[in-house]
Amino acid sequence: MLLLLDERTDALVVRPARPWERVKAGLCTHQLDEELARGASPEATAPLALRARTLAQETFRHNLARSARQILAEAQRAGPAPLVLGGQPTIPVCRKRVRAAAAELTELIHRLQLPGPVPVRGVAQVSVLLGDANGPLYDRDSQDDLRARLSEAAGALSQAS
Repeated sequence: MLLLLDERTDALVVRPARPWERVKAGLCTHQLDEELARGASPEATAPLALRARTLAQETFRHNLARSARQILAEAQRAGPAPLVLGGQPTIPVCRKRVRAAAAELTELIHRLQLPGPVPVRGVAQVSVLLGDANGPLYDRDSQDDLRARLSEAAGALSQAS
Protein backbone atom coordinates (compact mmCIF):
# COMPACT_ATOMS: atom_id res chain seq x y z
CA MET A 1 0.00 0.00 0.00
CA LEU A 2 1.19 3.49 -0.87
CA LEU A 3 0.55 6.84 0.75
CA LEU A 4 0.03 9.38 -2.06
CA LEU A 5 -1.12 12.94 -2.50
CA ASP A 6 -4.36 13.11 -4.52
CA GLU A 7 -3.93 16.02 -6.96
CA ARG A 8 -7.65 16.75 -7.13
CA THR A 9 -8.30 16.99 -3.41
CA ASP A 10 -4.81 17.67 -1.99
CA ALA A 11 -5.54 14.90 0.50
CA LEU A 12 -3.36 11.94 1.30
CA VAL A 13 -4.79 8.64 0.08
CA VAL A 14 -3.74 5.05 0.62
CA ARG A 15 -3.90 2.69 -2.33
CA PRO A 16 -2.01 -0.25 -3.80
CA ALA A 17 0.65 0.28 -6.46
CA ARG A 18 -0.39 -0.50 -10.01
CA PRO A 19 1.76 -2.94 -12.01
CA TRP A 20 2.98 -0.25 -14.45
CA GLU A 21 3.99 1.94 -11.51
CA ARG A 22 6.11 -0.89 -10.10
CA VAL A 23 7.76 -1.36 -13.51
CA LYS A 24 8.53 2.36 -13.81
CA ALA A 25 9.98 2.44 -10.29
CA GLY A 26 12.25 -0.47 -11.18
CA LEU A 27 13.37 0.91 -14.54
CA CYS A 28 13.84 4.57 -13.63
CA THR A 29 15.75 4.31 -10.36
CA HIS A 30 18.41 6.90 -11.24
CA GLN A 31 15.83 9.45 -12.43
CA LEU A 32 13.68 8.88 -9.34
CA ASP A 33 16.74 9.14 -7.08
CA GLU A 34 17.63 12.47 -8.71
CA GLU A 35 14.10 13.78 -8.12
CA LEU A 36 14.12 12.67 -4.49
CA ALA A 37 17.63 14.08 -4.00
CA ARG A 38 16.37 17.47 -5.20
CA GLY A 39 13.57 17.33 -2.64
CA ALA A 40 10.61 15.87 -4.51
CA SER A 41 7.94 14.58 -2.17
CA PRO A 42 7.76 10.78 -2.06
CA GLU A 43 3.99 11.14 -1.92
CA ALA A 44 3.86 12.98 -5.27
CA THR A 45 3.71 9.86 -7.46
CA ALA A 46 3.53 6.12 -6.99
CA PRO A 47 6.97 5.48 -8.57
CA LEU A 48 8.53 8.04 -6.20
CA ALA A 49 6.78 6.41 -3.24
CA LEU A 50 7.96 2.96 -4.29
CA ARG A 51 11.55 4.15 -4.78
CA ALA A 52 11.49 6.02 -1.47
CA ARG A 53 10.38 2.81 0.24
CA THR A 54 13.46 1.04 -1.18
CA LEU A 55 15.81 3.88 -0.21
CA ALA A 56 14.43 3.89 3.33
CA GLN A 57 15.44 0.28 3.94
CA GLU A 58 18.36 -0.09 6.33
CA THR A 59 19.81 -2.80 4.08
CA PHE A 60 19.93 -0.37 1.15
CA ARG A 61 21.77 2.20 3.28
CA HIS A 62 24.26 -0.41 4.48
CA ASN A 63 24.93 -1.41 0.85
CA LEU A 64 25.61 2.24 0.00
CA ALA A 65 27.97 2.46 2.99
CA ARG A 66 29.80 -0.67 1.81
CA SER A 67 30.20 0.85 -1.67
CA ALA A 68 31.50 4.10 -0.15
CA ARG A 69 34.02 2.14 1.96
CA GLN A 70 35.22 0.36 -1.20
CA ILE A 71 35.65 3.72 -2.94
CA LEU A 72 37.66 5.05 0.00
CA ALA A 73 39.81 1.91 0.10
CA GLU A 74 40.43 2.12 -3.65
CA ALA A 75 41.49 5.76 -3.36
CA GLN A 76 43.99 4.92 -0.63
CA ARG A 77 45.43 1.89 -2.43
CA ALA A 78 48.75 2.21 -4.27
CA GLY A 79 49.24 0.97 -7.79
CA PRO A 80 47.01 0.84 -10.85
CA ALA A 81 43.24 0.75 -10.46
CA PRO A 82 41.72 -2.73 -10.69
CA LEU A 83 39.43 -3.47 -13.60
CA VAL A 84 37.30 -5.73 -11.42
CA LEU A 85 36.31 -5.27 -7.77
CA GLY A 86 34.26 -7.96 -6.06
CA GLY A 87 33.50 -9.65 -9.37
CA GLN A 88 32.04 -6.48 -10.89
CA PRO A 89 33.74 -4.17 -13.40
CA THR A 90 34.42 -0.80 -11.83
CA ILE A 91 34.95 2.76 -12.94
CA PRO A 92 38.26 3.98 -11.49
CA VAL A 93 37.77 6.56 -8.76
CA CYS A 94 39.41 9.96 -8.81
CA ARG A 95 41.88 8.99 -6.10
CA LYS A 96 43.25 12.46 -5.43
CA ARG A 97 39.76 13.93 -4.91
CA VAL A 98 38.57 11.06 -2.78
CA ARG A 99 41.69 11.20 -0.58
CA ALA A 100 41.15 14.96 -0.12
CA ALA A 101 37.54 14.29 0.91
CA ALA A 102 38.29 11.24 3.10
CA ALA A 103 36.96 12.87 6.28
CA GLU A 104 33.68 13.83 4.63
CA LEU A 105 33.31 10.38 3.05
CA THR A 106 34.03 8.70 6.40
CA GLU A 107 31.36 10.86 8.07
CA LEU A 108 28.88 9.97 5.34
CA ILE A 109 29.59 6.26 5.82
CA HIS A 110 29.03 6.66 9.56
CA ARG A 111 25.66 8.36 9.04
CA LEU A 112 24.52 5.73 6.54
CA GLN A 113 25.14 3.04 9.15
CA LEU A 114 23.24 4.67 12.00
CA PRO A 115 20.24 2.64 13.16
CA GLY A 116 16.73 3.86 12.63
CA PRO A 117 15.08 5.89 9.92
CA VAL A 118 16.84 8.68 8.04
CA PRO A 119 15.49 11.18 5.50
CA VAL A 120 15.05 9.59 2.07
CA ARG A 121 16.39 12.76 0.44
CA GLY A 122 19.83 12.15 1.96
CA VAL A 123 19.89 8.50 0.90
CA ALA A 124 18.89 9.54 -2.62
CA GLN A 125 21.72 12.11 -2.70
CA VAL A 126 24.22 9.40 -1.77
CA SER A 127 22.79 7.01 -4.35
CA VAL A 128 23.06 9.64 -7.08
CA LEU A 129 26.61 10.59 -6.08
CA LEU A 130 27.87 7.01 -5.94
CA GLY A 131 26.18 6.06 -9.20
CA ASP A 132 27.18 9.04 -11.35
CA ALA A 133 30.11 8.08 -13.57
CA ASN A 134 30.35 11.73 -14.68
CA GLY A 135 30.35 13.04 -11.11
CA PRO A 136 33.21 14.15 -8.88
CA LEU A 137 33.95 10.68 -7.49
CA TYR A 138 34.98 9.32 -10.87
CA ASP A 139 35.45 12.15 -13.38
CA ARG A 140 38.50 14.34 -12.75
CA ASP A 141 37.00 16.95 -15.12
CA SER A 142 33.77 17.22 -13.11
CA GLN A 143 33.18 20.77 -11.89
CA ASP A 144 31.29 19.53 -8.81
CA ASP A 145 33.00 19.95 -5.44
CA LEU A 146 33.18 16.43 -3.99
CA ARG A 147 33.65 17.61 -0.41
CA ALA A 148 30.60 19.87 -0.67
CA ARG A 149 28.46 17.11 -2.20
CA LEU A 150 29.49 14.66 0.53
CA SER A 151 28.82 17.21 3.27
CA GLU A 152 25.44 18.08 1.76
CA ALA A 153 24.41 14.42 1.66
CA ALA A 154 25.64 13.78 5.20
CA GLY A 155 23.70 16.82 6.38
CA ALA A 156 20.56 15.64 4.61
CA LEU A 157 20.90 12.26 6.31
CA SER A 158 20.86 13.88 9.74
CA GLN A 159 17.89 16.21 9.21
CA ALA A 160 14.67 15.40 11.00
CA SER A 161 12.33 13.33 8.83
